[in-house]
Amino acid sequence: MPARQLQLAAFSILALFLSLFPFLWNRRFQRHMALCHPISWYPGFRSLYGSKDAFKRRISDTRVVVMGDIHGMNEPFKALLDKLSFDPASDVLLHVGDIIAKGPHEDSMSILAYMTTHNVTGVRGNHDQMVIEWRAWLEWIGQLDGGSHFLTQFHAKVDEADPDDPEAWAEKHIRKTKKQSKWWKRIPRGWKILSDHYRIARAMSDAEYQYLLSLPLVLHAPAVHAFIAHAGVLPSDPRYAPYHRRQPLARVPMLPGGDKRDRSNPEKTLPVLRRLQEAALLTEVPQNADPWVTLNMRGVLKDNSITRTKDGEPWADIWNRDMSSCAGFSQYMHLTKHDKMVLPCYPATAIYGHAASRGLDVKRWSVGLDTGCVYGRRLSALVLESTLLLDSSKSQSQSQSQTFGGKVDNEVDIEARKKKAIPFGDGEARIIDISCKLK
Repeated sequence: MPARQLQLAAFSILALFLSLFPFLWNRRFQRHMALCHPISWYPGFRSLYGSKDAFKRRISDTRVVVMGDIHGMNEPFKALLDKLSFDPASDVLLHVGDIIAKGPHEDSMSILAYMTTHNVTGVRGNHDQMVIEWRAWLEWIGQLDGGSHFLTQFHAKVDEADPDDPEAWAEKHIRKTKKQSKWWKRIPRGWKILSDHYRIARAMSDAEYQYLLSLPLVLHAPAVHAFIAHAGVLPSDPRYAPYHRRQPLARVPMLPGGDKRDRSNPEKTLPVLRRLQEAALLTEVPQNADPWVTLNMRGVLKDNSITRTKDGEPWADIWNRDMSSCAGFSQYMHLTKHDKMVLPCYPATAIYGHAASRGLDVKRWSVGLDTGCVYGRRLSALVLESTLLLDSSKSQSQSQSQTFGGKVDNEVDIEARKKKAIPFGDGEARIIDISCKLK
């Protein structure tokens, strides 16, 4: 081969390698994350059934408070707890994720410290996830040859400059320090160094990092037949009709083979069957096992794909439509003619955040709690009190003869919303909120 062709081939190979260099390093970073977090990187779902922080409805003075997206707004968070007269010794606090970032940096650190110290149960939000990813990146760089020295020097310059706009300062610094380009190329595409997520990741303690890692994607509370997910969960796989046999709500679940319960006694079997069917929503609807979906979903497009934009049908509308089609198990079996949209199931409630543009989004079987506190609007909490919830045995027996159908829109009565009381499962709950406008 002529020398000229050899040179061209060599340059082509070099150009290809350089173009793939960032990708190859990002792949190494992904492998690092997989090795460091083989199980807890995306903990799927956690059941509150039988746990110490479950919805303890039988204790008369116990309340469950589900907090909407806080985004590091510490003053409104503390003010809302004060308004609720929240007592950690007797009340249970849960959150829907996005507890940090976007708000004041110091406030995010205060919120994270509170949640970690009190080991507050909640789910992971997309902004919490971004902080986790930056912390993993920092750990990865620190393990590379020369990486720890690079980070020490870089952070020293950041602390010395103390810029008002850290992201803009970082962009200028990267352009000036071409000798360190090999490190900058290891930043995944689209990530902003010195963003709020980066600074939280750098500042948080190991205990706070472990707390974020421990947050699951979904919480399941069988005691009140509810799910908590940051962006949401789907009632069915949108690629198939809701009544398709593969959908969990389209069939009566089977008791485990070794279960000796009297199957003819519905009062004994119903709680188990409902718990099995609700768990199947998380294990048999594939989208609900996808971390991107539970962290980012806002709707479903016409091609049945999930979107994080405002396009498509809001997933909460789909959830309410399917849940309103539930006719119960025994009622469904006694129907002489099955309507396709009458399903052998019992409804469950989805509690979520993430959608600040929708505000307080309360429907019969879903509650959206992101009311835009970080944008100066309000911070909202869903409060479940034992006096508002039916006793579990009573609610189960009532459910045997109850029909759950309703309007597709399922909007909660406007008068109930004005009173801040809403239907929740077999009982009621309250919405308590507070203004987030800075004084």
